[in-house]
Amino acid sequence: MTSGLLACGILLAPAVTMANDKFPEKEVTIVVPFTPGGVTDLNAQILAKHLAKHWGQKVSLQGMPGAGGAKGTMHVLAAPKDGYTMMMSATGQATQNPAIDSKSPYKWDDPTLVARTSLSPLVFVVKGDSPWNSLEDVVNDVKANPEKYKFGTSGRGGVGAIALSVLLGSSGVDVSKVGTVEKQGGGPLLEAVVTGETHFAAQYLAEMGDLLKSKAIKPLAVSTSERVKQLPDTPTAKEAGYENFSLIGWNGIVGPGDLPEEAVNDWAKALEALSSDADFVAETEASGAVVSFLGPKEFKSALKVEYETALDLVTKLGLRR
Repeated sequence: MTSGLLACGILLAPAVTMANDKFPEKEVTIVVPFTPGGVTDLNAQILAKHLAKHWGQKVSLQGMPGAGGAKGTMHVLAAPKDGYTMMMSATGQATQNPAIDSKSPYKWDDPTLVARTSLSPLVFVVKGDSPWNSLEDVVNDVKANPEKYKFGTSGRGGVGAIALSVLLGSSGVDVSKVGTVEKQGGGPLLEAVVTGETHFAAQYLAEMGDLLKSKAIKPLAVSTSERVKQLPDTPTAKEAGYENFSLIGWNGIVGPGDLPEEAVNDWAKALEALSSDADFVAETEASGAVVSFLGPKEFKSALKVEYETALDLVTKLGLRR
């Protein structure tokens, strides 16, 4: 992964102390609040595999998609506060949903924020045989006839929803006139691009491997400040003249609210250790993401800024519901 992605916030938090050497004493469950095949599911699979090795204890995944991640989030918020039922959280579900939806059943800081584990750039994509070959082509056509086009989102507050709204709105497009296609998760959303159900989308690079290789989808821009090594010929949005397309997605571990400090430290210590594990790092990077550990305090501070920025943007764009 290039230094551009690394510059987006990799920070090693101070070593976590006061962990319980006996944890875990039984099977651990990580809830995945999105459909299989998306970046959150992929990163959860990698994390569970390496956590099980690190702990010497079984770590299972429980898929619980629905309501743009809200179903899984509410399940975890109601779980026992013991560290044995946690969730793989993601940008859209964690901060963008509460920012865009005034009736969201949870607030951005209701879960206990344990640690960020990885970052993944967004890629603006269209169907492989689309006549569009640049971000400018898309923006110009949508601006001229917004009712004719639809963009895809992986839920009401999906990571691409706000990023695309900002991109289009700042380019003079009346976003309220552009159609949307909502899918539960990045996998189904990218399939909608392939079938032509939606005209374009912005999703995580980590979700696109086979579709990019087969040229079923065409990448037009990445959201990082520099090009990424997996797509060396794809310009950054800034290079394409649209620097407002800049959101970087992340994944991390969260738990029920008011999780005891000891449980938080148990998890944070293990996740920090994995961030220096060569096999974990290599497998994460091969998926299209990059390991980027933030401990509890730094993670919460980063999400506070992310939520407040999203809230300001959706309010200005008239997207808050």
